[in-house]
Amino acid sequence: MEPELISAIGVNGTKGYLLKKDIDGELPKSPEEAISIQNSKSPGVRDIPLYDVDGETVIGVFHGGGK
Repeated sequence: MEPELISAIGVNGTKGYLLKKDIDGELPKSPEEAISIQNSKSPGVRDIPLYDVDGETVIGVFHGGGK
């Protein structure tokens, strides 16, 4: 089991936390929905909010994904 807050360094070197739910996204309800979600995702970088330790205050952004 992963923690709800995951330590990360965002753009501009901002130290903060990612919420597990923001990383995972919504879980598909069927295999067909999973394939549809996967096919619709952009291959580029996606922005994930970077939070303060309270898990509520957004203090920056983390670039996730990409190659």
